Amino acid sequence: MINGIIFQRKQNIAYKGVEGENWYLNDRYPEIFEKFFEDNIEKSWYDSEYVDVCNDEMFIRKYIELSDVHSIDYRILLCDTEKKHPSVSKIMGLDSEFIGYDYAYAGGSYYSAVYNEICLGSFTEYKLNSNGLFQEYEQIIDFINEREHRINSGENLEKGDFIIYKLFEIQLAIKKGWKLA
Repeated sequence: MINGIIFQRKQNIAYKGVEGENWYLNDRYPEIFEKFFEDNIEKSWYDSEYVDVCNDEMFIRKYIELSDVHSIDYRILLCDTEKKHPSVSKIMGLDSEFIGYDYAYAGGSYYSAVYNEICLGSFTEYKLNSNGLFQEYEQIIDFINEREHRINSGENLEKGDFIIYKLFEIQLAIKKGWKLA
């Protein structure tokens, strides 16, 4: 199910998944973003049916506007997960490119097992695509199964409520008439 988007400051690293400097304007403009973010996006800590993404057009447009005003180099990640909320049936007027699968927390730090345990860690047997993510769904399932096996065997790996993200990067040539449906 397409859930919504995450704003992320661009970083010059091979990993392009959900862990990163997300929602980077919230601290700079708490009077604009903090209340809406707490009430409408940051819900995964309280409700396991949510993933911390945005599907509100006004919030998205304001983030784009202020990012551009401050010349912040950013990315917009479109997230498709198993979570029921929030949901978007489609985004019209925007181009997106599939970039891969990640396995991470549904919000907060968006801690990614792919980034921390493959890109930086001990799972050296896995091949990732050019975005530092799994290209195929079957590959991430194999990783999750091996990860669970290692945890059950006593390896000290992060435990938590991880979810699979199917990620798309929205091309930033935002068309004037785009909208969520």
